[in-house]
Amino acid sequence: MELLLNTQEERCRMEVYNEYLKKIPELLVQLETVEKMYEKALLEEKMLQEKDEENVSVNLYSERIARIKRQCEERAADIRQQCCLIMELKAQIENESSALRALMSK
Repeated sequence: MELLLNTQEERCRMEVYNEYLKKIPELLVQLETVEKMYEKALLEEKMLQEKDEENVSVNLYSERIARIKRQCEERAADIRQQCCLIMELKAQIENESSALRALMSK
């Protein structure tokens, strides 16, 4: 029997790889949540266009929605960057790992 995880480095590499495999779906769920929040903010923003712009409450709520949209845009960009980085690191491990190469070739 060929031992694939025969070095400490390879075992550590597999642990990190498993963490990446768990992190990707978590980030995608976060991205979905942020995108939903953004869509709701767009809807509310559209609804407010029909309201009296002189009303203080309308203006305050419009400012709040604008802040939410900015926060969503920033958070979505951050999540996308994290996903990209994790995918790159995952690919690097796949290229460097003799155990993964052996498993993928069979």
